This record gives sequence, structure tokens and C-alpha cells, in this order.
Amino acid sequence: MSAIAGIWSLNGEAPVSEACRSMLQALTIYGPDDTAQYTGSSIALGRCLLRLLPEDDFDAQPLSAPGVTALVADIRLDNRIELGLELGLSSQQTGVMADSAMLLAAWQRWQEKCVEHLSGAFSFAVWNQQEQHLFLARDHTGERPLVYASTANCFAFASMPKGLHPLSFVGSEVDEDYVARYLMLTNIAIERSIFRRIERLPPGHALSIHREKKKLWRYWQTDRLPELRLGSPEEYLDCFRERFDHAVRVRLRTRGRIGAQLSGGLDSAAVAATAAGMLGAEGRELTCFTAVPRADFQSAASSTHFGNEGPSAAEVAALYPNIRHVLVESSATSFLDILDFNNNLYDHPCFGPNNEVWTNAIMAQAREQGITLLLNGNCGNSTLSYEGLPALSTWLRSGEWGTLARVVRQIHSTHSASMRLVLRHAVWPSLPFWLRRITDPHMRNFTLDYTPLRFEIIERLGLRRDAMSDMSGVGKDGRNALRTLLAYGDTSDTNIAPQGGWQLDSRDPTFDRRVVEFCLMVPLEEFLRGGELRSLARRAMVGRLPSSTLKRRMRGRQSADWYLNLTAVRGRMGAEVERLRSSPLASRMLDLERMSSLIEKWPNHGFEEDEVIGSYHITLTRGLSVGRFLMQYDPDKVTTS
Repeated sequence: MSAIAGIWSLNGEAPVSEACRSMLQALTIYGPDDTAQYTGSSIALGRCLLRLLPEDDFDAQPLSAPGVTALVADIRLDNRIELGLELGLSSQQTGVMADSAMLLAAWQRWQEKCVEHLSGAFSFAVWNQQEQHLFLARDHTGERPLVYASTANCFAFASMPKGLHPLSFVGSEVDEDYVARYLMLTNIAIERSIFRRIERLPPGHALSIHREKKKLWRYWQTDRLPELRLGSPEEYLDCFRERFDHAVRVRLRTRGRIGAQLSGGLDSAAVAATAAGMLGAEGRELTCFTAVPRADFQSAASSTHFGNEGPSAAEVAALYPNIRHVLVESSATSFLDILDFNNNLYDHPCFGPNNEVWTNAIMAQAREQGITLLLNGNCGNSTLSYEGLPALSTWLRSGEWGTLARVVRQIHSTHSASMRLVLRHAVWPSLPFWLRRITDPHMRNFTLDYTPLRFEIIERLGLRRDAMSDMSGVGKDGRNALRTLLAYGDTSDTNIAPQGGWQLDSRDPTFDRRVVEFCLMVPLEEFLRGGELRSLARRAMVGRLPSSTLKRRMRGRQSADWYLNLTAVRGRMGAEVERLRSSPLASRMLDLERMSSLIEKWPNHGFEEDEVIGSYHITLTRGLSVGRFLMQYDPDKVTTS
């Protein structure tokens, strides 16, 4: 895999060769094995390479060919065989071709329409000197990142914002409106970045640039997919398994050992079990990592969550002799110790700093054991194990009352959801906002305790209503979670961060394009068949996962021992809040007085209560993460010797 960058001086005055070298130098943490660039009269582009794929030994970017002056790509093709056949290439030819070389052949055949023939993870740029044309594209679901910035005289792109920071016309000024919306957990337009002069190229989009015009378009039209109609529930399951198995299989290509994150939930278990079955047939091992709480952790009784995911994960591992199960306990490290490191990998504040601690520990152990590929099921809640309740509102509004009544009766008989929850998803999305605010308990009891943002900013930007609506958990679209993820989510940072921190490739089969398309086309009832939430995953994984996993309705609580770890660094957190006062930007954005008060009034019980979790596990740690990030990029911060 690679990180790419380039700059085009439209008036020919910018020193593009030197600028591109600086951009690539900033990106070398993501590609330490080799760096190369092409320089023309007014443009320079290049890539930093990390050899993770077997074919990366043949990578010779930047590439050129008739009609292509230079091509750079960060790419993992998942359809090498199919693409080779389309291009008329023999297996002997493709056997010595890097993925970037196959992309070049596809570009020569189809030009801009080549994206319609690609499957996998990619972001790339193609320059044609004769036509003065620069083309950029990102893969369908956005597995690989790409950002850009422009003025009247310059256009520049890079895999990550840090690749653009060396440019004087870009810089690293933080977008305060973005930060405010991020801290309020409201939906943010997917093309925006946390830096004011940097934009994201959205997933499934392409950007064509000539001197006189610029065209941005979506080539993956998820809103135009036809509804999938098959003959029986079993046929839908077969169709899903085929797509899911394919998504896992094509993600097993790597040059080292293979690992997987394995929690106590359905998604990571489905990925790990499917991969283990495939690898076991080849006599290969899968190392699965499960984060567990510290030894002195005592989990409080709960009807909805369990605190130690180790035993549940072990039940899955026990079914597959080729799984080596590794428990990872990470309490020796504080989230304060990793903030700068992780914020730098993401070019963004850590969203869940406590979770980053055990994630880092898993990555480090995987790297030590020679693993180059780590599978996960991060997006499964929106695809594989989508619960399906928003379908109730769709059926109510479309007049499919027979289906609605039947499924509600089934839900009631299986006790998979309370009737209050059913009512909330069926009726409230259709109500006007003012009536929902009165009748929906989630909105009626809405507070701002979860955010460290200053109250006056919330009021000035009018963010309270947006947050109430976006965080309500209900929507008019029966596939609300997936639609929201596609419209506002960009998961690429979780893929490239392991690449930069541990030279690992992180891959998620649950967000594969064909899996996503299936979940957008399958009848909604398949997610709730038999009145069981997450019915698709529970039925599809029969025979692969233990019955205890398939029947489990409780959820594992990530970082369940968070309060023990935070209590140990209470004093350090207080000092960190005081340090943030030296940053005008952090002081302007964050309610430092409240954060300081939380530390001063440290609780000694109630750590499983939502109010305490929201204030300490979320508000305080996220505030410190964002504060550290703002302080790093604050040009007015007070420095001390």
C-alpha cells in the first residue's frame, strides 16, 4: 500500500518539485519502504510505498504509458483475476504486475470509466501532459483516503492532510465549525476535513481537472440500486453468504501472517470464523486478538452489557483448531500517553481515546508476531448485523401495514425488543420535530452532558437541535444506519492509521462494496425475519458461530475497566486541563472549567451509569484528545521553556 501526493502549478510559478518532495516526506510514515516522484514543467506527483502485498515487489510508480504521463496510486485490487481477463492479460503477465500496473492497463483501456471496472481499496491520480488533465478517484466505500486543496493558481492532493500542510497556500488552520459539530456528534458533510483549507474527495467519487474547469461526480450510485427479489429466505441467505465469503476471501492477500480482531459480538466473530475456515482449508493459521479488562476489574451486573469479552470470543476460537487466540490487557498504558501519536496517525483527534489504548496494544502485538494483515468487522452494525428496526417506520409510511403488523407480533413473541422501542422506531420518525421532542424520551431527556464544547458555541451555531435529531437513533429510511454511514462516514483513517503506526493493513469485509449493495437491495424484512433483531447475521452464520454467540442479545462493553484506568491518571488529567489553558484555541472551544470540575469531583461509584459514562468516559477523555489536537495546531499558544 502507498501514500500519494501531487501539486499542479497552473501558472507555472510554484516550485513543484521541491514542494512534492516536502509533501512526500510528510507522508513517509505510511510508506517507509520506497519514495519516488515524477516532475514535469508545472506538476509533480509521487508515492511512498509500504510493501504489504506480494505484488508490491513489482511496484515501479510513478508509472507512464501512451496517453499517461504519470500515474500514482494507493491501491489494493480485489478483482485482479477478473480484471486481468477483461484486459486480455495472461496469468503469467498479471503474476508480475503490481496492482498499480493493472490500474494503468485499465486506464489505457477505459480512461475515466475504469473506476467502473475496479473492485477493492484505492485512491489514485493520473496526469496527461498533452491534454493538461489531472484525474483523481477514490474507491466505492472509501477504504483509502484522499484529500485536496486548491487556489486559482494551484491544485494539490495527498493521501492525508499532513501531506498538504507543507504548502504555504494550505497550511494547517483548524476549522472551528467542524470541531464544534464533531464534539456535538452531529452529521458533518463528508467532503469537509478538520482543516479549513483542505477538502476530502468523498468515497465513490472522481474529480477531473483541466485548466479551465473542474468536475466532481459520484460514479457509485447507491440510490439507484434495484430491489433484490429472490424466491425464498434461504435464497437471500445464500446470496448474502456468497458475497460475504467473497469479501473475506479477497481480503486475505498479504505477504505476511494474518490476524483478526475478535470481540464478543457478531461482526468480528463472523469475519474471524469465515477467515479461519478458509485459511484452515489451506493449512494456515489465524491469530485472533481480544481486548480484555485488567485482572482486578469487577463487572457490575447488567441485563444489557457484559464487561469481559474474552470468554465469549474464546467460544468462537474453540470451534476452529487453526485459530490462535491472544488476550490483550492494556492497563499499563494511559490514553494520555498515546494521544499525540494517534492524533498524528489520523490527522484528527481520537474519537474514543480509551478504546485507542487497547487497539494500539493489539496492533503492537500483531506487528511483533509478523502479522501484516488485521481483519475487523468495524462497519458490521450497518451491514451484516444491522438490527432492522427502522424498517418499521418505512412500512408504516408506505402502507405496508400487513408486514408491519406481522413483524411487530413476531418481535413481541420473541421478546427481542420492547414495545416502547418498537413504537419509537415505527411512529416517531414520521412526527414533526416539535412533537417528537415532547413524546420521545430520548429527545425529551436530551442533555449536553456528553460534550465538552462550550455552551455559548452550541447556542451560537444552533447545534442543539441538530444533535437531538442526529443522535436520536431513529430515521425515516429503513436502512438508516447504512445510509448515514455512506453519506457522512469516512472510515479510511482507521485503515491508514495502522499502516502508519505498525506497518499493518487493516481490512473490513463488512464494508465491502458487494456486501453494501446487497444490504441496500435486500428486502427489509430479512433483517427482522422471525421477529429477531439482526436476523440476517444470526441466520447466515449458523454453522460457523456458536449458538451462544448467535442467540446473545447482550453487548460487550468496550473498555469496561475505563474508570480504573482513568482514576490512576486523575492527577495527570488535571494538569493536562491546566496546560490547555495556554492555548487560546482550546480555551475558546472547550469548556475547561467543566472538565476541571469533573476531575475535582471524582465519583467513587456509579461507573456503569449512563450519566457517569457520558461525563467521564466520553466527555472528559474526548475533550482532552481534542484539546491536545487544537493545542498542536494553535498558532497563538503560549510556549514555555
